[in-house]
Amino acid sequence: MISKTPLVCLVLWLLPSVGWSAEGLPAAALMTTPERTAYQRTSTFAEVVAVLDALQAQSPLLHRETLLTTVEGREVPLVVLANPPVTTPAQAQASGKPVIYVQGNIHGGEVEGKEAALMLIREILLGDKGHLLDSQILLFAPIYNADGNDAMSADSQPSQEMSPLLAGSRYAHDFDLNRDGMAVETAETKALYRNVIQRWDPDMFVDLHTTNGSWHGYALTWAPSYHTAGEPATTAYTATDLLPEVQVAMRERHGLETSWFGDFDAMAWPPAEFRTYHHAPRYVTNSMGLRNRMGILSETFAHDRFYDRVYAAHSFVLEILEYTREHGAEIRALNRAADARVIEKIRLEGGRFQNGVQFEMVPLPEPLALLSYTHHYYRNADGSVGVIRSPELVTIEGVLNYNQFRATKLATVPKAYALPAAFGPIVEKLAEHGVSVQRLEAVAEFAGEVFEVSALSHQEFMLNGHHNSRLEGSFAQARQTFQPGDYLVSMEQRLANLIFYLLEPEADDGLAFWNFFDAYLESGLAKGATVTYPVFKILQ
Repeated sequence: MISKTPLVCLVLWLLPSVGWSAEGLPAAALMTTPERTAYQRTSTFAEVVAVLDALQAQSPLLHRETLLTTVEGREVPLVVLANPPVTTPAQAQASGKPVIYVQGNIHGGEVEGKEAALMLIREILLGDKGHLLDSQILLFAPIYNADGNDAMSADSQPSQEMSPLLAGSRYAHDFDLNRDGMAVETAETKALYRNVIQRWDPDMFVDLHTTNGSWHGYALTWAPSYHTAGEPATTAYTATDLLPEVQVAMRERHGLETSWFGDFDAMAWPPAEFRTYHHAPRYVTNSMGLRNRMGILSETFAHDRFYDRVYAAHSFVLEILEYTREHGAEIRALNRAADARVIEKIRLEGGRFQNGVQFEMVPLPEPLALLSYTHHYYRNADGSVGVIRSPELVTIEGVLNYNQFRATKLATVPKAYALPAAFGPIVEKLAEHGVSVQRLEAVAEFAGEVFEVSALSHQEFMLNGHHNSRLEGSFAQARQTFQPGDYLVSMEQRLANLIFYLLEPEADDGLAFWNFFDAYLESGLAKGATVTYPVFKILQ
């Protein structure tokens, strides 16, 4: 059963960690907006910053950086907690401790992670959770989508049923920030990659959301980073070691049931399938799997009341951090071993093995015992069928749990890629991802493959301003000569799997999919039956 936390209990649970004035009263400046308003309101950007200001004034263990300045001029805070204090990535690296990054509010209306993060920062610095800094360094970005957060209205999150009364916009200036992991077109994603992912190199990325999907019976659902074309060890560890232990801790210590993220068809009761979201690395959590790092997606249940959702998010992040405190050295070692394996495989086998570029969702071997509110059906006057959910919670055995992916199309993984100097914008995009690129200093001839494009089509619907592209064609063996100033992208670097996904012409979420080659390809196809994709694969 899900534990429904009464509001008064939630407030009492929070107060011991608030901090106390000389008169023995809790310091109001350290309390979040939901706590101060009986969970009727969520924090504005200014209110988040005010709490962080108050915490910083009371603890030397908090270091603060600016993640970015938004389109509307808000300076988004990135908080670093460490004991002893850490102010630079070099100090973090020298400490040997793992770095854990927790992000809230990538969708501006999904506010539970924002509030839970503020409460946890307070508890770690001034309350009874200081032990979480014994063996790890914690980074928090409580309010990642600051502009979206402050675009508050009463109807932005209808599934949250006016709890809180107002919530922000899902988007940041018409962009879904959680679809920008490959195109990297927003100020937020550029800053995330530059100032967190590359600068601090977190071993784990925890991204906090609130689902608007099925009426399942869980307080919170989760998913690992789906690695698809990535080195499998990091996702496997997250899915089979970390998350099951956190699931048990959530039940035993917090009275909350959690499970895999997914949705089922409300018009087919009882459900036979439970399906997760898309595997694509455009979702920032998934991109971590291509970087040989661990990622966790968290989704509180939209139809719970606001204080229940905050409690679930708080409990979940707390239990993750308790786990990483004990197993951080193991996690750090696993990640770096994955780095080494990726580089070594390219060195020994580059040009002679294949990896997936397109994938399909398939069920895990073990079916799911799905907890759900009971669904009932009725017939409307017009003959259509409607559905209602009863308060009864039931467990449905044997539900197929579609929570992994299998490659449906493969491509050869090269030793390197080469592309002409005219494609500098592609190289700039690779650099934003942290990929190392060289410029040739002399004429060089390479043996490998070219992809001959015979057709280019576009999706009818728009995604973050793109009608995404699909390329048709075939590979052919070739030799090609490149000139001084042209670009060489060696695959002997730890981001080889990410490079492969970005540059392969048929990758279902690569740069070709995001229209970066459209102008060149459309011009070539207008002149002939085929055009050569401008990225050459070096196989020897």
